[in-house]
Amino acid sequence: MNNCKIIMVTSCKGGVGKSTVSANLGIRLAMDGWRTLIIDCDFGVRSLDLIMGLENEVVFDITDVILHGIAPRKALIADSRSENLFFCSAPYSYDNELEPEAFRDAVRRIGSEMELDYIIIDTPGDTGSPFRLAASAADTALVVTTYQPASIRAAERTGILLNETGVNSKFLIINCFNADSIEFGVQPSLLEVIDKTCLQLIGIIPYDAELGEKQARGEDVFTLKSSNAAAAFINIAKRITGKSVPLFTGFKRIKRTALIKRIQ
Repeated sequence: MNNCKIIMVTSCKGGVGKSTVSANLGIRLAMDGWRTLIIDCDFGVRSLDLIMGLENEVVFDITDVILHGIAPRKALIADSRSENLFFCSAPYSYDNELEPEAFRDAVRRIGSEMELDYIIIDTPGDTGSPFRLAASAADTALVVTTYQPASIRAAERTGILLNETGVNSKFLIINCFNADSIEFGVQPSLLEVIDKTCLQLIGIIPYDAELGEKQARGEDVFTLKSSNAAAAFINIAKRITGKSVPLFTGFKRIKRTALIKRIQ
């Protein structure tokens, strides 16, 4: 087996941007030369194919590989954005018929057969069966939060649940970041969020109103010119692969030193 790294993107709260993170992080890793598979594990809902603009290409899903013997090379969709990028859909319906061991073994087998470097698993906003399946396979978890109090509390709870399932490598991504709200006392500081969640920060993604419009058309953040959100995903991808990248590297129209002082 190769050294494929399996990363689950998670939070026990919906609406924090897990699918956005999964799609754009996976796309960035592939753009950087890493063979990457994105798996939609939001069973019964499945929206990642829409975000990635692949809804018309879905024939098989991850349960077809695990339960029905469909070969990975037949089940996975090759994304035209990069020769290194692949996608596997979630099923339309799911009856809790998968066991964690079977899911884990199948994901690892896909990684080996496809000679992948990274597998990104997008999870739903709860702690049901898909969460447990993803945790059984994952080496690392990226816990996504916004600055909303309920989201921060959910990130803390998710970290505890990940400890219980044996996922000990955990990192925090703060999504929809707005420095102005911190400055005027509307939101907690960055350090307060880190302290409350007890998770190591790996990235901050600023709010970008255009990103939602792009995703509705199946386009990624990297089609936005001079986007700080795009720079954020570039930074996170580099950190995932072991590179040291200072916070807010590549961000435009900000004074980095002043910004860091404000968010403390």
